[in-house]
Amino acid sequence: MRKQQKQEKIRVSNGEDLLAFIPQILGYWPDKALVCIGMAGKALRATMRLDLPPAGGVDPKQFAAIAAGQLASDEQSDGVLIAIFGDNDWTDPAIFPHQDLYSCLRTAFAAEGMPVRDAWYVGENHWRSVECTNPSCCPWPGQGNEKIVGSFVNAEFIYRGRRVEGNPNERVPAMTAVTDQDFALKISRSILPFLGPLAESGLGKTQLGVTLGAWERSLTHWPERPDAAMSAYLLASLGNAGVRDAVMVSLAMTPELSLAGLLGVGYLTPDAPTLVVPVNWCGGNQADGYDITVLDESDHAGGGAAATFGAVLLGGNVDGGRCDDAPNWTRLDRAEELLLFLAQSSQGPANAPALCILGWIQWCRGRGTWAGAYFQQAQNSFPGYKLAHLLEQLLECGYIAPWAKNEKSAWPGYSFMEETS
Repeated sequence: MRKQQKQEKIRVSNGEDLLAFIPQILGYWPDKALVCIGMAGKALRATMRLDLPPAGGVDPKQFAAIAAGQLASDEQSDGVLIAIFGDNDWTDPAIFPHQDLYSCLRTAFAAEGMPVRDAWYVGENHWRSVECTNPSCCPWPGQGNEKIVGSFVNAEFIYRGRRVEGNPNERVPAMTAVTDQDFALKISRSILPFLGPLAESGLGKTQLGVTLGAWERSLTHWPERPDAAMSAYLLASLGNAGVRDAVMVSLAMTPELSLAGLLGVGYLTPDAPTLVVPVNWCGGNQADGYDITVLDESDHAGGGAAATFGAVLLGGNVDGGRCDDAPNWTRLDRAEELLLFLAQSSQGPANAPALCILGWIQWCRGRGTWAGAYFQQAQNSFPGYKLAHLLEQLLECGYIAPWAKNEKSAWPGYSFMEETS
């Protein structure tokens, strides 16, 4: 679910403009999807995309209640626009292919104080209003989809340098494919000495400081690419689930908070006699020049680093509530580029954690389809990879990261506000 930021404005004046806005904000043309857009007066608010439930497979009342409940988390919204993207055109005026679902959505959103203000159905070649039956303005089977492509809003987005690309399920495998086979071979040779020791002793207090220091150096120096030895070390460190979680929190917040959080929950272990350090780094207790200070977990403002550590992993959730701290989106945006580089530089099971973290970043942004594509790619690399499976289950049950539902903490990836007229 995406929150719109109150900066530049684009005016949406008719159905084709609104429908052109949807693929632009999602980044791709929806397929077999329900898209709901909250409204506050004439301003467009959060955008939510869900897969259309299979016929007879899901109770439409339950599905509609979940959809309405999620969008209603934006307390400023007082209405909703609905677009249903199907795979066939709506050709028979007497038979709307999603009538039961649409009726349930109207009821559920009305119960949340967000009545449906307008709705459209978009088929393979034509689109039309769900409510309008006047053939003079809404002829059957509707307006051609090329009218959406030629709309004012689509032209405005193109002028501003934005364009619609392919579906994430097609783009993610291409984006994460190995780009340099020779470099990937060097990593596969360099990673072996790190895998066992980091899996066994990666949660040692000093060892974790070294590892987080390695990630911090790589993040700070990006877009300078880590060499094969450093890339292998970073990938190997993610093989330990606890270290992987610590890296995720470190990328979203700070390495100090991450280390304090694991200390607070008691997950840290005694260090091994010999620390595992990246090649060309000092053999002391920290990565050269990137010392991670071990803070007491109670020193973290806001209720303790241990609680915040868990909240970050759940996208801002603390005991069913919200984490007061928004993530550092600048760090996460840079981390995404670093992780994509690592994903493009390795193959097989060692690649799964990086792919999963990429999906987690997308989930924290509220981009569920992108997240699901990464989780699936992670499970392709490592069948049964647990974290990808668990996060995919959250997606399937409609759980949205709390950060994405809070305007103050939502990802500022889009810098415009839309209005209807």
